Amino acid sequence: MRRTSRTGSFLLVLLFNILLNFRLTIPGWILLILHFIIPQYIKWWYCLVYFGAFILYMVIWMLVIRGISRWANTAKPAPPIENKNPYSSKGYTQIKDQIENKNPYSSKGYNPIEHSDDNH
Repeated sequence: MRRTSRTGSFLLVLLFNILLNFRLTIPGWILLILHFIIPQYIKWWYCLVYFGAFILYMVIWMLVIRGISRWANTAKPAPPIENKNPYSSKGYTQIKDQIENKNPYSSKGYNPIEHSDDNH
């Protein structure tokens, strides 16, 4: 992957992450609906606790991912390896230079002055 120096704002990325994982808030919404149906058994702060736990989970998960990505970017790049493939583009240009213009009838190697019939 390409490394970039551009990073997003933590809060902006958190909001986007919450939108992507909105399905995890369904139990909180169910608790809120149940509070309006049977308020003596389900208190309103149950859904607040659930939403707070959800936000805390998202923040911790983002910090873990951010730490892993920063740790991965500190690795030293692998040293270059010698290319031993004879059919690679580097080897092809060397071979091409060796065999170029060996055919007298090719368009690159053909010189009309040298091959004219006037010289005979």
